[in-house]
Amino acid sequence: MRTAIYLCYAGEALVFSTVMARVPQIQHAHRLGDAAINVLVALVPVLAIAGGLLAARLSGRWGSGPVLRYAQPAFFAAVMAVGLVGGTAPLVAAVALAGLTMGMAEAAMNAQAVAIERHAGRSLVNGFFAVWSGAGIAGSLWASFANQAGLSVAKGFLVPVAVGLLIAVATARTALGRDQEARIGERAAAALERRGPPVAVPWRPLLVLGAALACAYVAEGAIAGFAVKYVRDELHAPEAVAPLAITAFAAATVTGRALADLAVRRRGAAWIVRGGAVLAALGLTAAVLAPVPWVAIAGFAMAGFGLCSVAPSAYAAAARHDPVGQGVAVARVGIFNYLGAVAGTGLVAALQPSSGYWAGYLVAAVLVLVVVPLAGRFDARPPARDRARPNSAVPA
Repeated sequence: MRTAIYLCYAGEALVFSTVMARVPQIQHAHRLGDAAINVLVALVPVLAIAGGLLAARLSGRWGSGPVLRYAQPAFFAAVMAVGLVGGTAPLVAAVALAGLTMGMAEAAMNAQAVAIERHAGRSLVNGFFAVWSGAGIAGSLWASFANQAGLSVAKGFLVPVAVGLLIAVATARTALGRDQEARIGERAAAALERRGPPVAVPWRPLLVLGAALACAYVAEGAIAGFAVKYVRDELHAPEAVAPLAITAFAAATVTGRALADLAVRRRGAAWIVRGGAVLAALGLTAAVLAPVPWVAIAGFAMAGFGLCSVAPSAYAAAARHDPVGQGVAVARVGIFNYLGAVAGTGLVAALQPSSGYWAGYLVAAVLVLVVVPLAGRFDARPPARDRARPNSAVPA
């Protein structure tokens, strides 16, 4: 079961990172200006928010397994459509579908990972995100090869999409079902002395976790959306070097996440999230001040290492507020990563015409520091005032 979800993370990351690393090629193929491609990039997390909300609703009713089963292959098909369509309107439609289905698939994957962690009774969720980051490296390296080989957008997407679809088919029936998620949630609830009838999932503690996650994803969204264009257009990196901005970010992230579960078990999530936020702010500042591409790439690597555990720790903390165990709290908190990504891409896109891409990274460095005072909520058992009250239903 755990292996199947690892593969799902890998397939989604491989395809997503390939798309983001080839944004300049998409822009060139469709003859889009900077403003148009910036809006198109920002559209992905906007639609992913809607996908996350839809996933929360569907997961509360049927469980996250069926959502993952159908959303992930739909995402891969939508990405292939991005490479195949001609004309602006079909491109926008394909990107919108990709964003919507990506939000649904990621919410469902995260719910599955958290359920597996709760069943094991120890920190595991960082490992799933480490796999995501590792596959992201593979995607960005593939994009670098595709750029150097002069592959069209469609041909460049074909291999990662084919791998993703194979994974989706192979793992379609291995995800945790609704009843299994419920049993895991009930056992976790009993361990936290929350026995009794179904309870409503509270919004208040999730908003704190969501705020921290959103601030972290301002930086992640800015890096994923525009790091390649920043080092290529403003620091004059060659075509084959520019995608390494995402590769370095992903490599540092996967390294951090490979170590993070052990650090969480020993020191707690708050410690690693707090220190990581400071490191990420320093890395983003280095990218802003970089005189040459390699300094910026190193700065993005620092940011990746610093931010590596914010998202998985936020989802693990959110799950403690969801005793029913249907992935509702995880899907809700996941919405904030897309809000942050929207803010990050929108921020860079808005500042770029007058100040350049670097200005967005400077603002992101400041926002990342907001995570520091909020980090304490990643560790502790939910306070009594935040625990859900009995209710007759579990709203999504």
